[in-house]
Amino acid sequence: MALLHIKVNNAWRGLASAEGMPVLDVARGELGLTSTKEGCREGDCGACAVLVGEQIANTVRYRAVPSCLLALGELKGKHLLSLEGLIEGTEDGLTPVMRAFIEENASQCGFCTPGFIIALTSWLAEPQVPDLAGALRAVDGNLCRCTGYAAIRRAAARLVEQFRDLPLEPIARLKALVSAQVLPQSVLKFIEESKSSSLQTSVPNGAAIGTGLDMAGHDNKKAVASTLEPAAIVGGGTDFYVRNPDPDEGFSPLLTRTIPEFALVEYRDEPQRQWLEIGAAVTVRDFFVSPLVQREVPGIERFETMFASTLIRNLATVGGNIVNASPVADITSMLMALGAQLVIVPEARAYEPQAPIRLCPLEQFFLGYKKLDLRPGEVLKAIRIPAGANRKFSFEKASKRKNLDIAAVNTAIAFKIEEKHFKDVRISLGGVAPVPMLGTAAMEALEGAPCNPADRKTLASLAMKTAQAASASISPISDVRGSADYRRRMVHQLMLAHFVRFFEASGIAEELFP
Repeated sequence: MALLHIKVNNAWRGLASAEGMPVLDVARGELGLTSTKEGCREGDCGACAVLVGEQIANTVRYRAVPSCLLALGELKGKHLLSLEGLIEGTEDGLTPVMRAFIEENASQCGFCTPGFIIALTSWLAEPQVPDLAGALRAVDGNLCRCTGYAAIRRAAARLVEQFRDLPLEPIARLKALVSAQVLPQSVLKFIEESKSSSLQTSVPNGAAIGTGLDMAGHDNKKAVASTLEPAAIVGGGTDFYVRNPDPDEGFSPLLTRTIPEFALVEYRDEPQRQWLEIGAAVTVRDFFVSPLVQREVPGIERFETMFASTLIRNLATVGGNIVNASPVADITSMLMALGAQLVIVPEARAYEPQAPIRLCPLEQFFLGYKKLDLRPGEVLKAIRIPAGANRKFSFEKASKRKNLDIAAVNTAIAFKIEEKHFKDVRISLGGVAPVPMLGTAAMEALEGAPCNPADRKTLASLAMKTAQAASASISPISDVRGSADYRRRMVHQLMLAHFVRFFEASGIAEELFP
């Protein structure tokens, strides 16, 4: 078995474990990095979080991910940092993040503490102005069962004050954090190594978001791809490793996040239309923060925190959310409303930039519960949404918790306003059928209707008409997340919520809910 070349803390290592093994097991076993804790093994507790550094375009980025859901093969050519690596070279064996926890009494039994330290270190490494809201979002996937969150909040607030003036340029920021002993010297070494090695990633049109390449050579994979028959295809692993926490020895799936062509966000020009193409291996986090996605869907970033936790968003992929085929998949709901088409390629030619493609409208991809229009030997490469649509967009979901929960019902809507009328209306409904679906009756009720933001009575009447059409057109079932009647009523209410979001300034809420 070929060794996997990975930088572990301060040294490059050749690891003998199979590519499909969870990093958590390798870290605690083969590498002896026992600060990485085994907790829920579902990515919900954050105790196993590690920091992963990789080359992205012409810079280097570090993000925290749950190692229980991370395939070892994804780390080829990347930098794995555990708590043992963070303290290397520190004066007293503590980083400033650790010291803040100690001085604010934010650690009691200590089991969860390594994950919190990793998550907050990742947050400091993000090129943004530190604030308390951002710090708390960074640990939204970390659970503490004994200390209490008030002390952790104080520790985060201390870090906000201490590092308020960090540079925003990514490399300068990493260097400043190394100087402050938040990050170890091995980060500087990895930055230098990434400049000259085969980690380098090209960036078409300056618009790509990619992953680091295998230092053994991407071309070698192309040469053997046609002979490989992987046991599975894995995106981020955030669902696969929950269902398969202990894969067989030698397990080596096709890891889509290791294929650079699957991790791009770029425009595609065709004779009749321009598309924004989003690689299936683009993470949920990168999807929401992509400037190109935000350009095509203004305001979509508002809905990022409605999807899982920061740790999960750093790892889960857009394509994985689709092929998981959940009737309440949030990204699927959003993309369906945006008129997405899927780009499907032969698995044996997945590494070829010019592989033949098959296009499939997203709403036609789901044939039945957990049944897809994905033929044997095919893999989802990318998702396309129409570019230049000048669209309005909204997403709503109903779940038992506001965040970190699977929806009982979700819905998204997109449309244009042309000559004061609704145009090109698309409405998706999730959790009301065996598959995600378009709300065609609601779309027909809204298409071509007049849109005058100053006329709140007409807007309220139109909202009610659209909501009634949506709720009357579905036949949901009852299950553990909600009864059929609850789902029908929630579809009605969520449709009204879309209108309130779009036309709040008109006073439509007072008209709908006097």
